[in-house]
Amino acid sequence: MGASIGWFAVKGKHGDEVLAAMDLVRNGKVATHPGRGYSLDLPNGWFVVVSRFAAPLIAEAEMRRLSRGCTVLVCEYDDQVMVSSSACYVNGLRNWRAEHDGQQDDSRHLSTSGGLPPAFDAIHARIEAMQDAADAEGDDVDHYYSLPVELAQSVTTFHADLPASAYGAAACDGWSFADATPSAPVDPDLPRKARRAVEKATRPWWKLW
Repeated sequence: MGASIGWFAVKGKHGDEVLAAMDLVRNGKVATHPGRGYSLDLPNGWFVVVSRFAAPLIAEAEMRRLSRGCTVLVCEYDDQVMVSSSACYVNGLRNWRAEHDGQQDDSRHLSTSGGLPPAFDAIHARIEAMQDAADAEGDDVDHYYSLPVELAQSVTTFHADLPASAYGAAACDGWSFADATPSAPVDPDLPRKARRAVEKATRPWWKLW
């Protein structure tokens, strides 16, 4: 899986409607894989927008607002901190959530709430068996990290590691924030370290890279 990914998928609203609701616009870019800053129409009716882990765009308040009149599923994970989660919102309410936090020195940590998807039991049983085998061999592997991601995939079929062609799509479409404005150029005469510090300090919160 990618190092730091956050995405949400919407069913019940058209893609352009979703982008407008989130103050996003298509920027004309295309890509074969659904990386950060791209969206994808799935043939099963889900429209996916990919951002980054813990991005303001996928904050719970935003997902609740977006889910009014439709269903929204959000998933995020970061393999540097071994934290992953997925949740589903319908008409402004959260239906369920699953989260794994590998920072708690517990590879089996799993927090869940609500009415979980039908695939949960089978996914959990398989992950548990894999963790049992790894623990028995003394392998330092955190299989539970993938559980929320697989749960989200079981509902939407989407996984950020798969190319657009896996869903019968030619490409993913790029998006930008509607009110995004380019930063002022940094003085090229500044020392290299100073230029980097200025660039980092002036980078907008929405910039994904």
